[in-house]
Amino acid sequence: MIKYKASQRRVDLYDIGDGLTLMNIIVKNDEGKMQEIHSYIGQEGHIFSCVGHTEGLDEPGVIFSYTSYVRMLEANLPTLRNFFYSNIGYTG
Repeated sequence: MIKYKASQRRVDLYDIGDGLTLMNIIVKNDEGKMQEIHSYIGQEGHIFSCVGHTEGLDEPGVIFSYTSYVRMLEANLPTLRNFFYSNIGYTG
């Protein structure tokens, strides 16, 4: 199990309606640059399902904008909600 220092990890939560939350877990390298992001949708206190993952953001030559990443997730919320519901077996 990996234990992260507070300076190496950040969690951003977004209310996306329907009682669901989008959670981005941002992992940083030792220099404080974003290294990877894990995105989940779920209900706080209940189940979360992975709907996105990106890594290698701190490698040389990589140009990345967290703001653009969040906008991309926001633009694709209907699809991401479907991923979440299919992952938890929701049939309603």
